[in-house]
Amino acid sequence: MIVLDVHTVITLMLLTLRVFSFVVLVPAFGTFFIPGFLRVYLSLGIAFSLLFLTDLEPVRTTSLPEIISLAIKEVLFGFTAGLLLRLLFDAVFIAGEIIAVQTGLGFLTMFLPQQPQTTVMAGFSTLLASTLFLTLGGAEAVFLGLAESIRRVPPGSFDLYSLNGDLFLRFFYESFSMGVKIALPVLIATLLTNVILAVVNRFIPQINVFMVGLPLQIAVGLVVFMLSLPAVGLVLTSYMRKHMLEFLRFVSLSG
Repeated sequence: MIVLDVHTVITLMLLTLRVFSFVVLVPAFGTFFIPGFLRVYLSLGIAFSLLFLTDLEPVRTTSLPEIISLAIKEVLFGFTAGLLLRLLFDAVFIAGEIIAVQTGLGFLTMFLPQQPQTTVMAGFSTLLASTLFLTLGGAEAVFLGLAESIRRVPPGSFDLYSLNGDLFLRFFYESFSMGVKIALPVLIATLLTNVILAVVNRFIPQINVFMVGLPLQIAVGLVVFMLSLPAVGLVLTSYMRKHMLEFLRFVSLSG
């Protein structure tokens, strides 16, 4: 039974820091479309649920230096766990950036001054990945992972030097590789379009390919991207399931 005393409040604060530092890194929960105060409320609500649904012993300390040390450890744990899951969305983000650059849609950022410095395709791809992540039960996996991390890594027991750096490097390489693979159909289509325009300009110099090239690249890129969405969805589904299993394994073995 949870007794509301100073130790419970300190434990709740530490859990909130762990959840908040995790939430702000995962686009499905901490994207720029969600206001900051909602992220704080969401983190506090998840921390309350974790505190009352798990058999967690409150932290028995009232020393300010020790509390600060525990808070730093909680922030580091939430950051590393969120970074591991963030690499999942960065793959789709990279694909959106590559598609926007290749199709000429990167200039649209000047018409959206209220949006962060990301292209429209990158924002769309991130929202698409977030929707797919939530559809596959990503929110439930995150909650179960955080609950399991409390059992395996109680507040204040996280050791940053126990992390396996090869795991993050491997997922970084896989994230970049997956982003290029997702954008590969559009890359090939725009490359062929440029080759065709170059040939046309060579044999029919009267045609202004600079006026025709940009609208044609945008049209070809968007059509190819829409046609490749079913295959991209299948690849992303497999990649997300594998990545979520690795995330659950990480939060279970981080102690």
